[in-house]
Amino acid sequence: MNRLLNRRCLLRAATAAVLATASISVATASFAEDPAFLNIGGGPSGGTFNVVATGLGDLMRDEFPRSIVGVQPGGSGPNLLRVAAGDADLGITSASNATDAWAGRDPATPDNPIKNVRGLMTFFPSAIQIWVDASSDIYTIEDLVGRQISAGQPGQTSWNAFNNLLDVHGMTIEDLQVDGGRVHHLSWSESQNALRDGQLDAVMWVALYPHSTVLATETAREIRVLSLDEERVAEYLERHGGGFEKVTLPVGLYQGQTEPAVSVGTSTFLFASEDMADETAYRVTSAIWNNLERFQRTHALLDYIDTDTAGRGMFVPIHPGAARFFEEQGIAMDAPVLN
Repeated sequence: MNRLLNRRCLLRAATAAVLATASISVATASFAEDPAFLNIGGGPSGGTFNVVATGLGDLMRDEFPRSIVGVQPGGSGPNLLRVAAGDADLGITSASNATDAWAGRDPATPDNPIKNVRGLMTFFPSAIQIWVDASSDIYTIEDLVGRQISAGQPGQTSWNAFNNLLDVHGMTIEDLQVDGGRVHHLSWSESQNALRDGQLDAVMWVALYPHSTVLATETAREIRVLSLDEERVAEYLERHGGGFEKVTLPVGLYQGQTEPAVSVGTSTFLFASEDMADETAYRVTSAIWNNLERFQRTHALLDYIDTDTAGRGMFVPIHPGAARFFEEQGIAMDAPVLN
């Protein structure tokens, strides 16, 4: 009897061990697609890109529990370079930056166009904005002559866009710097501080709208955005418009905005390398969509994401994994628009 009991106990123990091993194998298999690392290119500390990337990182840690998920400082242009080189896995950029890099128009990549990036999801819109005091007598690009201006720093997206905008007006930076005028090479925070303090007459940037920093500037003075000439906008889009489209900034966008403002805008989107596994791209996209309300609490601008916007405006090819998810959900997608 004892031998029989011992044998039964051994059989039960062996069966339990086999089942436990099988469970471990199944669990391991369920995480087999988790990449070892998932690095996200965001933006400068405290900026919108950084805040959004941090919220995205929290979602990704839940979706990929066996991956090491990190958020790196970056920016629209640097993120393209890092993802293309394999130094980051996900990045946030603008459609205008992405199409310029694709075509070799970006000053950072003239000899090495970046064609290995793929879109995952559009997050929110940006536009060329020229901010002035609401009581200013500046209403046109020509009115900037002889004024104190900031448009970022040479080589940056905003600086390039400002030069292109001047170009379609038959003007250059030098034309503005007469009669004491100067175009200052300031950072974003320096520019906004100087506008708030009245040291600058105008600040031009390709930026989100409405931008929280500009809203904070309005604690000191009301701000409005210049409306661009429609013919010049059409010329801009024809000559320099990769990744851009005409947009209208609404009344009330800023406290001093009493009339709509015509400008050119672009989309800010999440992207990956074409080398990212289809299943990983699918899971990244589905994790955002299936936790959208949680993700949108990260930043108010993420409220822009919906079925009409998520798959549109990226201008570069959409990653097959993301495309599969969008197709399953019935989310419309744009074909790539590349020059």
